[in-house]
Amino acid sequence: MADNVHTADNALFPPEERDKLTLRLQNAVNGFVDGPRGAVEEVDHVLEETIAHLTDTLAERRRVLRSSWQTTPARSAADGGIPAAGVAPGGALAAEGAPAEASATDTEQLRLALRDYRETAERLLRL
Repeated sequence: MADNVHTADNALFPPEERDKLTLRLQNAVNGFVDGPRGAVEEVDHVLEETIAHLTDTLAERRRVLRSSWQTTPARSAADGGIPAAGVAPGGALAAEGAPAEASATDTEQLRLALRDYRETAERLLRL
């Protein structure tokens, strides 16, 4: 994948999903006086959904990042598989310290992948 996986719209939550969860959270907090247990249960569900969405989003982000720099002939676009580390083109195990083949990954592709990994990690660390 020669294209850069970095996009301006790679938010951890799409705006409509974020707004929906925020509204549910606000409604639960506002309903605390009339139904404390129900409010806390609703906030618990909102947090659970938020964590699940975040986990799914980050797992997909990592899959896309890995596929941008790891390549093997055994992986097809249809199966979405991620090759094991240390597997060289042709399916052979790469020798430790062996130079990477220019046709498998190039320096620019790796630079873009590194930048995208760093940006994702930095965004998480700011949470």
